[in-house]
Amino acid sequence: MAFLSSFDIPISGMTAQQFRLDIIAQNVANGDDYATRPEDVYKRQMVVFNEDKTFKRILWTKMGQHVAKRFTYVQLRGVECTRVVEDPTPPTPVYSPNNPLADEYGYVYETNVDIAVEEMDAMEASNMYNANVEVWNVVKAMASAALRIGQG
Repeated sequence: MAFLSSFDIPISGMTAQQFRLDIIAQNVANGDDYATRPEDVYKRQMVVFNEDKTFKRILWTKMGQHVAKRFTYVQLRGVECTRVVEDPTPPTPVYSPNNPLADEYGYVYETNVDIAVEEMDAMEASNMYNANVEVWNVVKAMASAALRIGQG
């Protein structure tokens, strides 16, 4: 029943968006961080997604290319989080000579996290999660209808 592999796509999408929301929450939690040196301040984290080709890779390595070509209809694809990267935007220097963390010139460095950007990313991740839930519901309804075909 190759059609059951269709469930993997929305499930992997929901998992990926949940992880993205976790990273966004971490960014928001550190949104007011500052430090004496730019290297020490919290840097915004971003998730990098990619297509999940795990099943095909395993099939090709374990069974060989000639056998794997017979199973080309099996598309166990979805999305995976390949890595979490730091935003390259430099920290913002803020002149605050009375701050105990100020350097010899009176500057502290604020994180590159912008709360408004994080809110927009969280809204997008939430919408993508809900879209995957809807895909899951459609696939579930199709599978249920397919199982009822033989019933009178």
